[in-house]
Amino acid sequence: MFLVISGAPSLPAACADCIETTRLTQPGLPPIQNAMQQFRSAEGKMRINFGSMSLISNPLTQERILLDHSALEARIMSAVPGAPKMPPIPGLPPMSMPQLGLPQIGSPMSKVMQMEQLGKALIEGHEVQGTRYLLGPPAAPTTWELWTSTKLSLPVLTRTIGPFGQKECICKCTPMQTPSSMFEVPPGYKIIHA
Repeated sequence: MFLVISGAPSLPAACADCIETTRLTQPGLPPIQNAMQQFRSAEGKMRINFGSMSLISNPLTQERILLDHSALEARIMSAVPGAPKMPPIPGLPPMSMPQLGLPQIGSPMSKVMQMEQLGKALIEGHEVQGTRYLLGPPAAPTTWELWTSTKLSLPVLTRTIGPFGQKECICKCTPMQTPSSMFEVPPGYKIIHA
């Protein structure tokens, strides 16, 4: 059972260490691997660390903050009225993330053509619920599969297959209390409003 605070359900605070592997369709290219981390507060705020960047999102305000740790900059992005949105996906910020295998909001790929419930499974020791989305133009569709932990509401496995090749992200999720400062602009960062 979830507690309702300010109209939003309370989620378990959690984190995940993820490895994303991309296999492009061009012959002879080796797989590309990237590490990233995800953190979620009990209020539903998300932080995703990838390379020298972090993305913080707040589902209540629809505000996103892109932190560039190399340049010590914080780019504040408010929700764009009327912008197309992906369907609500448990455990993900309300935006698309290319580094998680999601299409860019507003691109032809962001249009969901079909959604299929895949049922429950066990992945990385977590009971997960699966959903498959068929996206993009009919001539070159992309499938995006999402397996979300039923206890922690974080993605455990995402798989995207399309004209580019295949991208798979496997996450080791654990419950963890996250400090509120993790979801704020660090001191000394230059703030840019986008």
